[in-house]
Amino acid sequence: MSVKEFHTVIIGAGSAGLTVTVGLANLGKSVALIERKHVGGDCTNVGCIPSKTLIHLVKQNLSPEEILAKVRERRDHLREEETHWIKNYKNVTLFEAEAQFVDKEMLELSTGERIKAKQIVIATGSTPIRSTIKGLSQERILTNETLFDLQHPPKHLAILGGGIIGSEMAFAFRKLGCEVTLIDTGERILKVLEPEVSQLIQKRLQDEGVKVITKGQAQHYSEASESLTVQQENETTNVKADKVLMAIGRKANLENLRLEQAGVMFDKRGIPTNNAAQSNIPNIYAIGDVNHRSAFTHSANAQGRKLVQKIAFPFLPVQADPVFPSATFTNPEIAQVGATLEKLKEMFHSDLIKTYRFELSKTDRGYTQNLQEGFVLIHAMQFTGRILSATIVAPNASEMLSLLTFAVNQRISLYKLSNLVFPYPVMSEAIKKLADQFVFATLPKLPKELLSYLSKRWS
Repeated sequence: MSVKEFHTVIIGAGSAGLTVTVGLANLGKSVALIERKHVGGDCTNVGCIPSKTLIHLVKQNLSPEEILAKVRERRDHLREEETHWIKNYKNVTLFEAEAQFVDKEMLELSTGERIKAKQIVIATGSTPIRSTIKGLSQERILTNETLFDLQHPPKHLAILGGGIIGSEMAFAFRKLGCEVTLIDTGERILKVLEPEVSQLIQKRLQDEGVKVITKGQAQHYSEASESLTVQQENETTNVKADKVLMAIGRKANLENLRLEQAGVMFDKRGIPTNNAAQSNIPNIYAIGDVNHRSAFTHSANAQGRKLVQKIAFPFLPVQADPVFPSATFTNPEIAQVGATLEKLKEMFHSDLIKTYRFELSKTDRGYTQNLQEGFVLIHAMQFTGRILSATIVAPNASEMLSLLTFAVNQRISLYKLSNLVFPYPVMSEAIKKLADQFVFATLPKLPKELLSYLSKRWS
């Protein structure tokens, strides 16, 4: 059997895989890109693109069926564009197949072909986790992989999981006219966010007519009544549901790769790697959802860009991963970078952390828009003003966060932000207001603040 040889083989044509493919191809390297299903990966096909298209379209005066059809149309159009683009990209060979390791440098494809490379990149993404609920048939179950193929919205949608996907889709499908129940096993939804933020979003969901059940566990499903029985501590609730969306987590797509043939170590979270995305086998890399360090499209892209440098210019130092931001496209949006206050207190002396919050309604732009809710929240270090983390709740929070993401990663102080000049009037003025709060609170008692900082920092 003949073996085709390439400079690098990449398994998976999602955000991570495409980034490395294009980067190396632009540098003149021969690249084999393997994709078993659709070019674009989760983001294009079952994630960011269809979900954000849906979130945008539900604000327009269209029927639910028209909205769902347009979501599919835009998704499919982008998929076709990306597929055509990468198939015709110079130095790239696209294999539409599944891959399995033969050894650490060779892969066998489901087409019967074998390909070989000195570098192999695993970027196979993840799939949604499904829980087993007695009586619930497969026809009733939705995941993000099937949700956007609906031609008609369900009458009653139960969503299991109050994370980012569950919360976003609760808002969107309620706007489509569905009766929506959001069920989470924890004490609150959106547990990765500050408690006050998740409480605000829960209230907004309830204001929109979404029923939110926390500390609830789905027990069984009744076909006769089309209802889901949910156990909530000592209380049992029956929830009407003709469809059940499972948004309870994801697992890395590794099970069919035969990683053991190459000696690659992995666990249920994915493949452990060093900062250069190398697995325990030096010529095999893992980026994106299969990497312990990444869970977002933008972090997968960042890992891919760094890996291009590592492979093409191995003599250059590899920078540490930055603190990756996140955005949740609920109503209002939430954008966050860095750890929550609870986590920061585990990392630092709690009295060293200073928290500042400014309501957007108190900015002139907020006033002109009659904004009733939303704020900027910053946790900073005492005395130095170094920004540790930030959260923005606003209509366009995702567009406002980049400055604070840069500040966190560059260890910038609130002293510097207080000197920034923003165009007038903008919501981002709230960031400057927070910086001013810190400066006016610190400068008048600077010697005392310094002594306090040093005593706590080194205690």
